[in-house]
Amino acid sequence: MTTPILQLIFLLILSPLRQLPPSKPATPTRIQVPHPLPTTLSVTDFGAIGDGIHYDTEAIQSTINSCPTTPPTKTCHVNFPPGIYLTATIHLKSNVVLNIQEGATLLGGTKLEDYPKEFNRWYVVLAENVSDVGITGGGVVDGQGLKFVMRFNERKNVMVSWNSTGACLGDECRPRLVGFIGCTNVKVWNVRLSEPAYWW
Repeated sequence: MTTPILQLIFLLILSPLRQLPPSKPATPTRIQVPHPLPTTLSVTDFGAIGDGIHYDTEAIQSTINSCPTTPPTKTCHVNFPPGIYLTATIHLKSNVVLNIQEGATLLGGTKLEDYPKEFNRWYVVLAENVSDVGITGGGVVDGQGLKFVMRFNERKNVMVSWNSTGACLGDECRPRLVGFIGCTNVKVWNVRLSEPAYWW
């Protein structure tokens, strides 16, 4: 037989349990993976001189080629500090943006050997079948067009033509400034395109 004292003890033990609210399901924890930060590489770290006399093509191309390509990919900024960077054709790859700073000039070469064999690929900056590329920074891409003038004329200057080499036919065989061939998501802003040797 249960005594009144034992009954009271049982009631005191069970009462708090009866008043407990029903348990709620645990809320799943969301883990946010941070977006990868853009990569910035400087051409001077790869040997570019920027004196406008010595060719910096190899250093510039090495910088571009060193941009990471493994996923997750993010924009790689190739930085040109103030200076004059003489170059033959440079080739962009996907996710690369040239950041030509204010006070910096990317200077196209004036020799036939500075450009690819195919005349339709004669550009100072060339991107082919890539995506997410661009040029910015506040600086200049200069094709040295005046150095291709053989005789100045008020109506039309007489220009150098590389047709005598057989690499190109016609009177307008000269290099252009920037070419994006078969590319997607191209952005060119805040940069001055100056003195193309040929604009067509």
